[in-house]
Amino acid sequence: MGKSETIEQLIGHFHRENIRNVVILTDKNVDRCHGSYFDALSEHIAVDKLVVRPGEKSKSIRTAAQIWDYLADKQYDKDVFLLNFGGGMVCDLGGFVASTYKRGIRFANCPTTLLAMIDAAIGGKTGVNLPSMKNGAGTIYFPDIQLPVDLSFLDTLHINDFFSGLGELMKYALIGSADLFHSLRKRKKFPSLTMEDVNFCIDFKMKIVQEDPYDKGIRHILNFGHTFGHALESYAAKTGNPIAHGIAVAQGLYYESLLSMRLGLLPQEEWQLIADFLPKHFQIPEITPDFLDNLLPYMQNDKKNHDGKLNFTLIDHIGHATPDHSVSATIIPKPTLRSTLG
Repeated sequence: MGKSETIEQLIGHFHRENIRNVVILTDKNVDRCHGSYFDALSEHIAVDKLVVRPGEKSKSIRTAAQIWDYLADKQYDKDVFLLNFGGGMVCDLGGFVASTYKRGIRFANCPTTLLAMIDAAIGGKTGVNLPSMKNGAGTIYFPDIQLPVDLSFLDTLHINDFFSGLGELMKYALIGSADLFHSLRKRKKFPSLTMEDVNFCIDFKMKIVQEDPYDKGIRHILNFGHTFGHALESYAAKTGNPIAHGIAVAQGLYYESLLSMRLGLLPQEEWQLIADFLPKHFQIPEITPDFLDNLLPYMQNDKKNHDGKLNFTLIDHIGHATPDHSVSATIIPKPTLRSTLG
């Protein structure tokens, strides 16, 4: 799928739904590289554009409030359509704005990064970060229409952002497809990517979301790698050394796979395949006891936790995950995690 299919699908949707105004939300990087992508829409509908700064700092209540004010100052009513054009930050932020402006307006995501294509743009999770918590405020609010993926955007993607997407792709392999994991492991050229890889991730997530749209059960398997990953990402941002979300997830996959093995769920030989593969392509930090002390406050404040316990999704085989494994967050966590991961 490409540009013409995306625009054709949007125009058809706007006509069917009698939508007359669209606001494109994007960031400066995407606007610089692809600012004319939706020019053809202006022949059919009134188009406005709002450009925010790139990066996680824009994924905040402050930026959301600025967008609310912009929409209100322009006197857009509930019939306005918000088109989020960018990576994970823009999709999360724009979805949150759409779900809250005048108690909900229609929106769609046009993802421009690998991470957004296979994860952030799918499933209706929206949000902004809080100072102490990744995605600490948000909603589940589904896009009006699911747009096709245009892989041509990846041609302008920075290599670090591409690897960030690969971190999420590795998650899908570990929780949903041993065949995909072994295919990635055996490829002579890495990173390499096929449309089949992308389609598998999209189809897998959409199937899980259809089964559990409001994240009450099986959808929790999509959190694999994220308990450690979010803590690593949050701590890195606080200390002035930010890392991309998908890179942190890849690091989390390593440690949550190790946790799966040490708790007797994942066979040793399968853990070894993961331990051999991930560090070849992602920098995996050593989690010392002192480093763990720095991570635990973020893990203990993770939105997935219940009843004062850390909540993990773990794997019992490559390609199969089980959700909601709890570890006490009061007395047990430090010695348990240290002895388990050390």
